[in-house]
Amino acid sequence: MMKKTILMGLVVLGLLVIASTATAQSLLDNPNYRKAVELQRQAEAAYAEGDYDAAREYSRQAKEYIERSNTYVAERLLVYRANSLLKSARERVSYFKSVGVQPEYQGYLDQAEKDLALAQSSYDAGRYEESIEYSRKVLAGIAVMKTVQQK
Repeated sequence: MMKKTILMGLVVLGLLVIASTATAQSLLDNPNYRKAVELQRQAEAAYAEGDYDAAREYSRQAKEYIERSNTYVAERLLVYRANSLLKSARERVSYFKSVGVQPEYQGYLDQAEKDLALAQSSYDAGRYEESIEYSRKVLAGIAVMKTVQQK
């Protein structure tokens, strides 16, 4: 019974590692992920040698490191998403400022510039979800605008 429990733990851990690998290859190049992989190897070796207590302990530790790695990956993806949206918002505001907007849309552009400043300050402060919301607000506001040339 103990062997089955440990074996099942190793299988689950292996699936967690594989699922993490599919998420974002370069993001997994972090110490927690590398430590989890090493601990899983040790767990499998201990299991193969019949040292089930050690295998269980290595598996437990590997699971902790995988969870830390997943948290790291999620944080990095959030930063990436915030940065991408901020860049898009910045480019759109810059475009409309350079070509000009029809007078009835100037208020939208003014608001977009304010929201862009808030998106940037939120990003700089590490409040990435807030930055994402402001960037989306910029992009939504700009979506209705027309340039002077589009009369």
